Amino acid sequence: MTQRANITLTDAATTPVNRVYYPAAEKNGVLLWKDRTQPVLIGQNRLSLMQRPADKTTKATKYSWKLETPILEATSPSTSTGIQPAPTVAYTPLGTIELVLPERSTLQDRKDLLAQLRDLIDEAIVTAQVHDYDMTF
Repeated sequence: MTQRANITLTDAATTPVNRVYYPAAEKNGVLLWKDRTQPVLIGQNRLSLMQRPADKTTKATKYSWKLETPILEATSPSTSTGIQPAPTVAYTPLGTIELVLPERSTLQDRKDLLAQLRDLIDEAIVTAQVHDYDMTF
């Protein structure tokens, strides 16, 4: 069994920055990590993992990863007192990866799935969708 630890992911800034996701509280059986770069809690990037082991009914182990990168609303003092409004989330880009691994699958089957998912993320069609909102037909 793997012990939860920090996870480092690199962003796509002009000068790429490593974002360290630190283990946070577990909530309803979902493991959480947070990138504490943003000092405002609601603006911190979140990574979560829901995992369900195989049982007699499902006969498959399931892992669901979710990455959320909230963007805060740009605010400025809008009152005559000059008090800055409380931060709010403007929008939240998110991505999910769901893996369903039948208990009969071999190690090679699982390695092939993972390798192909890695390649899929790097495919031009996926890049065009994410960068340019390109629709596929």
